[in-house]
This record gives sequence, structure tokens and C-alpha cells, in this order.
Amino acid sequence: MISIQIKEAQKVNGDLSAFISFPYDAELVGLMRKQSSRFWHAANKEWEVPANKLLQIINSVKDKEITITGDYKTLVPKEVKIPKGFQFKTNPFDHQIEGFEYGLKHDRFLLGDEQGLGKTKQVIDIAVAKKLSKGYKHCLIICGVNGLKWNWKSEISTHSNETAHILGTKINSKGKEVIGSSKDKLADLNKLPKDYFLITNVESLRDQDILKKVKELTQNGQIEMVAIDEIHKCKNPSSQQGKAILQVNPETRIAMTGTPLMNTPLDLYIVLKWLGFEKHSFYQFKKHYCIMGGYGGYEVVGYRNLGELQSNLESLMLRRLKKDALDLPEKFHSIEYVEMSSKQAKVYNEVKQEIKEKIDKIKVSNNPLAQLIRLRQATGFTGILSSQIKESAKLDRLEEIVEELVENGEKAIIFSNWTDMTGPTMERLRRFNPAIITGETKDRKKQQERFMTDSSCKVIIGTIGAMGTGLTLTAASTVIFLDSPWNRANKEQAEDRAHRIGTASNVNIITLVCKDTIDERIEELIYKKGAMADALVDGKVDLNKSEIIDYLLG
Repeated sequence: MISIQIKEAQKVNGDLSAFISFPYDAELVGLMRKQSSRFWHAANKEWEVPANKLLQIINSVKDKEITITGDYKTLVPKEVKIPKGFQFKTNPFDHQIEGFEYGLKHDRFLLGDEQGLGKTKQVIDIAVAKKLSKGYKHCLIICGVNGLKWNWKSEISTHSNETAHILGTKINSKGKEVIGSSKDKLADLNKLPKDYFLITNVESLRDQDILKKVKELTQNGQIEMVAIDEIHKCKNPSSQQGKAILQVNPETRIAMTGTPLMNTPLDLYIVLKWLGFEKHSFYQFKKHYCIMGGYGGYEVVGYRNLGELQSNLESLMLRRLKKDALDLPEKFHSIEYVEMSSKQAKVYNEVKQEIKEKIDKIKVSNNPLAQLIRLRQATGFTGILSSQIKESAKLDRLEEIVEELVENGEKAIIFSNWTDMTGPTMERLRRFNPAIITGETKDRKKQQERFMTDSSCKVIIGTIGAMGTGLTLTAASTVIFLDSPWNRANKEQAEDRAHRIGTASNVNIITLVCKDTIDERIEELIYKKGAMADALVDGKVDLNKSEIIDYLLG
């Protein structure tokens, strides 16, 4: 007979935990480790167990002769109550409702959904609901990738009725939003704007004055919720930003990543520590999970206790895969905004000025849109136009997206309008053994087959003209556009290289757009408003529609 003692539940790091004890039983101990144990407290000889997993454990040992002391049924979380007045602004998918309800029950967790499942919307909805239920004043979004600040602001506008402010944002002399210096960010923190959502990049926390103010605002209840996007970018606990993250401790904390974090146990420390599930120092954590050896005994030569670590991770993580989200649309479109560096912006503005000086001639040319190609190429890779400056915010972000996809075991199709863009893209992604199809490719079939059958070939890169029709590329479930064609039908045809008979899952379509450039205006006119549908015929603009050229140039 085994006697299991269940103690009164306690709130641990924002979540309900039960503390249970029992005489040693090998099978039961194995079950505890496998199912959901957070910690074995050796001093008290107790297991700390998430309350929402307790019934699962009890039901698993019903075949044993046991007695249970304690009313464990009261420890099971009750159904989620959606706050009065809360309404989804955009309709959620089933898995997003599940994520939303999970977020209302848990104050600290890792949202590890695969890319394309809408983690951003889930966090926005959770934050709005917590404002209504708990009276939160501000939610701070910290972006592990710098350019994602604009994506967050756009998504907040799409999915909620709340407003958002990127810390340090100012309006320049041309009436455009620009992000200022660290002093501007600190000024916003010293005098918080009325906006509920505040957005910044993780690098901001390297500034000690900003970090000190953020800590103060989380401690005094001005910022009650923080979400860190792409937290896997901040995995080094010795870095400035890694140390800074661990000092930001609001009531509600949501870590976000679509990248599996079990590549090495050490990658998990920041996540576990920030969410409050790891109590030890990094040295103790490393000693517990790593086998040390090599010269001086300071090198990691192996790992141990990985089952325990996996169990701890699973107890705080909600992760779903695209293949399991059956209610997703067949094609899911998203825009990712990137910010040009000052050098790239310089090249872009110089080209833009040259075009404006010739605007009258351009408007009466046979194909005025063709005259804007150099400007569009400047948003892609300045090396096409300059031998001195070779910058690309799009290729920087592309590398990050592809790395995440490959780590999830996926492949990607990458399109551009121009062969001049495919060369630099090949160089950036050479480690992924890319295939390529442009107008210069002699054997398209061979490249297609390599992408479809060679497991080491993770991406295929091509021009929309050469690769956008007549090919089946269903080995990929993600399509990335470095730039959009003028014609929406051409883009849809290109998308369908992945979305064809034989497609194993839904297709995620990402368009990279440089903030405050012609890219944004093209997406607005062609893909949102369809305003150019009547103005475009085989890539040409009706001469009576020259105002479109003026709009595109801003």
C-alpha cells in the first residue's frame, strides 16, 4: 500500500502548484519525472507538480494500491472565464483560442508555436484580456529581432482596439515616424504615453538607465506584463541583454519562440530563469545538466539529466505545429517589416532624389514603372547599385527566418523579381545548399528535383519570371518574397509552386517590406486596396494615372 499525501496548493511564480509526497516507489518516481514534475525538493522530500497535471498523474496510478490524503480535485484549475467586455477583434483559429485560454490561466509560460501559427495575435489578445480582468496599465513587448517592432505595431492595430507606441518614436520634418536615440526611449519611459502597448528592442536594455527605469516600472505596477519575442536570440546569460532580461520581472511574463530550444540544454537557462522555473545560478545549472571535461575540465563534453530538463520545459511550454492546426487556411499571408540601416537608407534616398529630378520624363515614358526598378532594388541589396555600400535589411532578416525553418525541419522557396537579387541571396544562404532557378538556369528540372529530393537542399531561390510558373515545389511549406511583382496574379501563381496537389500542410507566405519605402506603398496599392488593378496592363501604367507614380515615390 502506497500513501500519497497531497498538500494544499500554492501559487508558484504565478501558476498553481501542488506539493505531494509518498514513500519511494520506482514506478511512481519514473511517472513523476516523465509526466510533469517541476522540481524534486530534496530537503522536504516533496514533488512540486503543476496543478493542471495532477489529475493526469492520479489517474495514471489508479491500478496501484494507494491511499490519497488531500482534496486534489480542488487543485484542478477551473474553466477559463473570459473577462466581461472582451471581444476578439479578428476571428481566432481554434489553436489560437486554446493559446488565449492557456494564457489566461498561466501568468508565466513559453509560447513555442511553430512559425505561421499566429503567436503575436495570441499574446495581443491575452494582454487585452488581462487589462480588462486585472486592470493592467501597460504591456511591454520586447523584440529579440530589431525590425519586428513595426510588425508588432501593425499587428496590434489589426487584432485589437488598443494603441501601441514604439519607445523613442518621433515624427520627423517629413511627417514620418522615426525611432530616435536611447535618450528618446528613456524620455518615453519617464513620461509614459497613454498607449497600452509599449514596444522596444532587446538591445535597448543594454542602456543601464533604460534598464533601471523598466525595472522600476515593473516593480511599481506601471508595466504588469512583458512579452519577449524571439527569446532564443537572447540565450547567452553572460551577455548584456541576457543579464538585463533577468532583471525585468513583472507579474505576467510570456516568452515567445518558434525555434526548438533543446539544441543544447544551456540554451534553455534564460527562458527557465526569466519565467521563474529555474532557481539556480548558471554555474549550478550547467553543472547539473552538462558533463565537463577537456582541457582543465572547462569544456562541455556531454549532457545528462535531459529527461528532467525536458519535463521542466514541457510544464511551462505551449507548442503546436502547423500540421496539427487543422483549421488553418490553405494559404496564410503575412508582411514582415524591416528597417534599413543608415547606409542603406542613404543609397535609397539618393536614388529616390535622382528619380524625382527626372519625374516628368518618367511619367511620359512607355513603361514608367520600369523606371522605379533601381529604387526597388535599393530596398533589396545596395550592392546592386553601389560598389562601396553593400547592405540589406531584407537579407539579414531572411537568414533568421530560414534558420528557424531549417531548425524545425522545413524548407523554403525564395522569390525576387530580379536575377541581381538572387546572387547575393545565394551567398547569404550558401550553408543551406540552395538550388536556384533564374532566366540563366539551363536545367530547371534538375534544380527542381534537387530541391524536392535532396534532404540537404533546404532552400530554392529564383526569379518570379523563371520559377513562378510550371514547377512543383511542394517540399516547402513557406514561401518568402524579397519583393512583390506589380501584378497580383503573378504573385499568386508563384505562391502556388508550394500550394499544389501533393502539399502536405498549409503554406505560409511571407513578404519582406522595408519600412517607409516604396515597398510599403506597393503592398498598400496592389495587395490591400487593389487600386492599381485598372491601371496596370502588362506592367504598364495608364498615362492618366500618373498620380500613382507620385504616391509610390511618397
